Amino acid sequence: MKPALIFDLDGTLWDASAQITEAWRLVGQKYFGPDYRLTVEQVKGLMGKTMSEIAFSLTPKGAPIDKANAFVDECFEFEREYLEGHPGVLFDGELEALEELSHDYDLYIVSNCQAGYIETFLPLVRPGLFLDHKCWSDTQKEKQFTIRLLMELHDIECAAYIGDTAKDEAATIAAGIPFVFAAYGFGSAENPDAVAQSISDLPRAVRALCLR
Repeated sequence: MKPALIFDLDGTLWDASAQITEAWRLVGQKYFGPDYRLTVEQVKGLMGKTMSEIAFSLTPKGAPIDKANAFVDECFEFEREYLEGHPGVLFDGELEALEELSHDYDLYIVSNCQAGYIETFLPLVRPGLFLDHKCWSDTQKEKQFTIRLLMELHDIECAAYIGDTAKDEAATIAAGIPFVFAAYGFGSAENPDAVAQSISDLPRAVRALCLR
């Protein structure tokens, strides 16, 4: 069995921050009026967080609980619909880098997102390139539990996680596998096992880990 590479999605495999911002803004204005504002930078700062953390950040202070819950549910539902027609953007050189990695590693995705979100990304890459994917909705727990679930389901003994935020790094450490920091993404890392300055640099960074 090949070693496995498990990827984060937002900021690591694509940038959908502008599209997500627009989708959430439209829903926010429906619920809270034309003064509801959201910026791309705010959305980038939410990437990597759990859905409950994102929901708290999106909702205006003082909003009634029932209205806030309906707003958040519609945000995530409309986000998926919007991305189907307005997909995120792949990074330069991504398809070539992923194909190169697939020769020596099995590729997977684990993201703190809702069910159906990863599926809006997959049509942008070769069918079958990623062997499986799991998300927050599968476990409703922190990312390290979702990583371990995927590894257990596929009998993965050797793996590394590739992500772009400090929360990705913490989850990877908790899951007990090496962390590759995607420095081209949205966040930061303190002490990654390897660093990729661009997605084209990922094959070099992963090889430096000497996964077996």
